[in-house]
Amino acid sequence: MTTTPNPWGREEDPAPIADVNVVPLADVSLVLLILLLVLAPMTSQSMLRVQSSGARAPAAGETTSAPGAGEPALILLLSRAGWAAEDGPIGDDAALRAWLAPRLARRGDKRVFLAPEPDVPNGRLVSGVEALQDCGAAVALVQARDEPQAR
Repeated sequence: MTTTPNPWGREEDPAPIADVNVVPLADVSLVLLILLLVLAPMTSQSMLRVQSSGARAPAAGETTSAPGAGEPALILLLSRAGWAAEDGPIGDDAALRAWLAPRLARRGDKRVFLAPEPDVPNGRLVSGVEALQDCGAAVALVQARDEPQAR
């Protein structure tokens, strides 16, 4: 029995390729890079802008004036129980809006000093700042009370 010669010049099957295929890895990396580049500006635009202050909140009954203004500073306390001002407790966010809107309308300075207590959760603080900003206030955070410094 005679065999006809192979026209391609090979007598055996090709050997299997044992290299890693990097094309799918590169495709996935490029898709993730594009997603990162598209989503990064969206996250930075939705960040909350808060102006902080190095001042401390006054003690109960202490009155302060805003620098350079003839009207007293508007200081609100935020605790787990709700909002409070110098003249007593206010309540929840809806009661705060009803209490704060007429006061801000009479004032030239729309700055409100917010003094959260240390045990207030971060999510509650953020929703409180947003409630103040919805009323048209410029929010500045102050320390609610002096904490003993660790040495």
